[in-house]
Amino acid sequence: MRVRTQLALALSALAGFTAALIVTIHFFSDRALLFREIQSQVLSIAATAASQVDAAAHERIRAAGQESTPDYRAVQATLRAIRDANRRDDVHVRFIYTMRPVGDGKWIYVADAEEPGPDFSPFGTSVEFDNREPPHLDHPYAEKDFSHDSFGSWLSANAPIRDAAGRPVALLGVDLVASEVQAQLNRLLWRGIDAGLFALVIGVVGGLLIARWFTEPLERIDATVRRIGAGELGAEVKMNRRDEFGDLAAAVNQMGVALRERDALKGALVRYVSREVAEEVLAGKSGVLKGTRKQITVLIVDIRNFTAISARLEPEVVLEFLNRFFTRMIEIIFEHRGTLDKFLGDGCLAIFGAPLEDPEHPRNAVRVAQEMLAACDDLGRDLREHHGIELRIGIGLHTGEAIVGDIGSDQRTEYTAIGDTVNVASRLETLNKEYGTRLLASEAVVRGAGEGFTFRQVAEVAPRGVSQPMKIFTLAD
Repeated sequence: MRVRTQLALALSALAGFTAALIVTIHFFSDRALLFREIQSQVLSIAATAASQVDAAAHERIRAAGQESTPDYRAVQATLRAIRDANRRDDVHVRFIYTMRPVGDGKWIYVADAEEPGPDFSPFGTSVEFDNREPPHLDHPYAEKDFSHDSFGSWLSANAPIRDAAGRPVALLGVDLVASEVQAQLNRLLWRGIDAGLFALVIGVVGGLLIARWFTEPLERIDATVRRIGAGELGAEVKMNRRDEFGDLAAAVNQMGVALRERDALKGALVRYVSREVAEEVLAGKSGVLKGTRKQITVLIVDIRNFTAISARLEPEVVLEFLNRFFTRMIEIIFEHRGTLDKFLGDGCLAIFGAPLEDPEHPRNAVRVAQEMLAACDDLGRDLREHHGIELRIGIGLHTGEAIVGDIGSDQRTEYTAIGDTVNVASRLETLNKEYGTRLLASEAVVRGAGEGFTFRQVAEVAPRGVSQPMKIFTLAD
């Protein structure tokens, strides 16, 4: 038997085994994922419904025969509305009801969304849990598997109904029809089988093709790797194969994408943090952007009367000025190891001492403030000469403890600082208007800045959010 035939048969057998294994793994993985998704949905329905039930009205239902009272009807109307809204093809709520513990581990039904009939459970009916998990009143939960009782098979979830004081006083139960879930799982199985058969056919055909031109993909991959190594990061392997060579080609393409992204990321990072911080991040230094509590200095700068300025100028002139203004301000921040936290419309917020340690962060922040004021004079000269507008800015500086780190979601995060230190810096920036100053710094900044600066005390105030009065200073002219 020729080697090509042997290789084709071996690869075909391997492809069949691999396809079956992948289908099996994906089926059980997707089955668990689907179950968790439906479990999450029924839990969400229960928690949402519990929050909409009038706990006070529910607590007044205390005796049999109250099904016609306004309290019972109000609770029942709420349950029915939620039940009817969640009878869909993907999720079908069969029963929704409330129950209350009566001691000795026993529970009774209180309100039921069902219309009068064999499925309706009147007040006081004992709840039979059979093989279901006994309920608990302190937090929402969904059962970990299907349960079975005299009514059928269900996936159930419960959520506490809380009174005005937040105490759990009853449970809201939701029963999802298990047959709907089982039907979805069966459809998932058949889709997996179809995908597995398709993968098997492709594997056999691919095995035959590999036997005929085994070396061709390696040559193409090798050529692409050499081009990437020579600096052509946009090079790609043009290959559509469902085998190891396809995986290798995809890995090579991903490598090129990763290298391009690294270059692009570096260019983007240096727009927000100093170059040394960007190098630390790209080098994979762990913990650089992790959340931590540390001493930092916060600087907030704001353009005074910007609304009036923008109203007098053409939009193109406003944008051109803002770009020049922020370009210069950010250059100054980065020159002194600062990090741009965020833009604030006509201002910005910068932090010093994070993410990299800087023992002189108060001193560097004061230097930045000095240079910003000088730069403002230069930028303002053009506005004054060409448009007759006086440019003024206000700067607030405060040193203190804050939580710094990445905040956001998997889709978007930003490195920022949160806490009272940021709030105090904002208050100081605003107080410039009251005291006719361009810069106000807290006593903590003055102490940390050290020698080389001349400050004068402006006042002793208790900014909003600060319990004790604090001395505030400005730079002496």
